[in-house]
Amino acid sequence: MRIVERIFQLTVFVVAAFMVWGGGFFWREPLVDNFTRTNTYTLYRTVPPPPAGPRFCPLVDTGEYGLVGPCNFVPPFVWWLERRSKEKSFGLAPA
Repeated sequence: MRIVERIFQLTVFVVAAFMVWGGGFFWREPLVDNFTRTNTYTLYRTVPPPPAGPRFCPLVDTGEYGLVGPCNFVPPFVWWLERRSKEKSFGLAPA
């Protein structure tokens, strides 16, 4: 029974690490007139969309569902930290 517990723990850890790295899930919805809406779910829902925010690219695509990750392979929290540091240093007086 301990093996099932370990498999569960490993699965949860891998999914959590993938999400912290910036990975996520997407699904597509067909719309009228041959248009498609792509919905992306990541841990970083509040970052602005590109070009102001980080860009996400499909890693695994099964047609309707798939996995996404940062296009430059840098986690979005690094983008947020860089932007935050620029905002903080912008308000400082020059030495």
